[in-house]
Amino acid sequence: MKRVWLRAVLLIALVLVLVTALWLSPLQRLERSAGLPALYAVRGIRPPPPEVVIVALDAASAQQLGVPARPDLWPRRLHATLVDGLVRSGARAIGFDLLFERPGDPAEDAALSAALARAGNVVLAERVVRNPVRAGNGAVLGSVDRLIRPLPALAEAAWATAPFVLPKTPDGVYEFWAFPGGAGGQASMPVRLHARAALAAPPPGAPADVLGLNLYGPFGTIALITYDAALRLLDGGDATARFGGRLVLVGLAEPNQSLQFDAYRTPYTSADGVDISGVELAATALANLIDGSSLHRLEGAPALVLVLAWSGLLAVLWAVARTSVACVLSAVLVLAYGLFALRSFAVDFVWLPVVFPLLVAPLLVSALAVALKYRQARARHRRLQRLLGIDRDAGPLARLAGGLEARRDGRVVRAVCLCSDIAAYTTLAEGCSPERARDMLNRYLEHFLPIVEAHGGDATDIVGDSIMSLWVVGADTVDACVRALSAARALDACMNGGAREGALPTRFGLHLGEVFFGEVGAGERTEIRPIGDVVNTASRIQNACKPLGLTLLASEAVMAHVADVPACQVGRFRLKGKRDALALLALDPKICQDDVRSRFATALQRFSGGDAAGAQAAFDDILARAPDHGPARFYAGLCAAPHLPEDGLVVLGAH
Repeated sequence: MKRVWLRAVLLIALVLVLVTALWLSPLQRLERSAGLPALYAVRGIRPPPPEVVIVALDAASAQQLGVPARPDLWPRRLHATLVDGLVRSGARAIGFDLLFERPGDPAEDAALSAALARAGNVVLAERVVRNPVRAGNGAVLGSVDRLIRPLPALAEAAWATAPFVLPKTPDGVYEFWAFPGGAGGQASMPVRLHARAALAAPPPGAPADVLGLNLYGPFGTIALITYDAALRLLDGGDATARFGGRLVLVGLAEPNQSLQFDAYRTPYTSADGVDISGVELAATALANLIDGSSLHRLEGAPALVLVLAWSGLLAVLWAVARTSVACVLSAVLVLAYGLFALRSFAVDFVWLPVVFPLLVAPLLVSALAVALKYRQARARHRRLQRLLGIDRDAGPLARLAGGLEARRDGRVVRAVCLCSDIAAYTTLAEGCSPERARDMLNRYLEHFLPIVEAHGGDATDIVGDSIMSLWVVGADTVDACVRALSAARALDACMNGGAREGALPTRFGLHLGEVFFGEVGAGERTEIRPIGDVVNTASRIQNACKPLGLTLLASEAVMAHVADVPACQVGRFRLKGKRDALALLALDPKICQDDVRSRFATALQRFSGGDAAGAQAAFDDILARAPDHGPARFYAGLCAAPHLPEDGLVVLGAH
């Protein structure tokens, strides 16, 4: 479990760093260029409020009216007629998305000025021009905004003048300045018209305040009537139903894009390149104010926090769950987030990030998680290969088997066998979960196996808490016995020499003999395992440690080839299931001191000779001097029995 959470922490850290880097990179533009169009596509067209109507200045109307194609050259008397007719029809407010900055025919201008004054509800467009300020070398140092207003006579006759400024991005427009800074922070045309319709003053705003455009659909979604059709309708006296109580915007709305000079790219730009005109976007902004649907975009730090929290959740899922489960749950979570983001967009008018949560984060998290799991699996595999002493591409025992193939006697070899078993492992594991017991055993093996390998041995068989290690005897039996004994003593010191994390109290038994490497199993379920009497005997020697109160015992067959290692013979034993007696030697320094060893040899001689009283006194004397002398305590207990073992041989090592 600890490793799982360590992996989770590592994965979360990597994901958060990479997602933050990607979010702060140009990839964040995907939320505008791909995420917003996707939300619009799934949401679909929504009906605009009927209060907003567009009167379109278009080429067809110019042809029908016999006026120039350019709207700024149309006779202004036509606009006066339109304004008078709209007022008679009950229009609540009128906005001209058309600049009247140059004087025209004086009579035409006077007619329009009079109509504007009579109406009292017309807003005329202003224009904001941004001029760059350059240094002597041509570098741009900044910019100066200049506000261009309509002709003074027209501006004074109108109810108000106002700009309509759209911030452009490489991905099109998706918001407008409600209070453009370049216009001194005054209200924009949609805000002015909305305030005039409500018969209230424009709300206060800060310069450069922006509102998101919540589009209703492609070109022509908002109610639109051509200019010539509007004049005919107004002249016929049946215009109240169309314009009564409405907010009317007059501007260029041309389906022929070659004639539309103020077309803007939006998520609803059609496949054939038909954009949305400026007057339609102004009408959209006004309609958003009417139905309260202006789009609020989650951006900046809040958006980054949301994306990071979502990415962290996916990272935790992939770290703690299996890959197949993580795939399914990730798909469910992504679908749930997608539905939530769509509802927020369509119902609450909140634009949440979708590309990063639905695409970038899942792909990044899954790729990193799989890579980490693969890396850890490979590392664990290499570690086990290294601990087992095998080549990267070889199977278990391949290195050892390779050395055996050259031997004339086939797969029967002489080897030193070290059998080990964790003392009281069942009790230790009883109160643990399977995962904790596994982790405990893995930490134990991380100490155990390198020691065996460092001394030239091979851990050939690991069954639960029992490990069988072999040192194959080559041309030099002494070398194999010395290396095996050195490994056993190092393992004994590591596992039984004091508190060390991962170490567990362990008993060890060493024996020398012949081993046969054979295939065990049936059919295809076979594996190469060491088989032979030496394996069984080493296991029983290890078991003999328990009653003797020792942690390491070696047979006389091993110790006969080792010199200069303090050892103490603890007796000859008939191991259960064995016919021949076997002399065992202890290597515990506490009982191998010369004085203690000689006293123990004397006591053991009396025991073997059948002198129970003399042996009892000798063993008691040893215990008085060395209370931790396990073999002396063992024999003292036997001396108290009614009869000593026949021939002084004790049966030990029962499985």
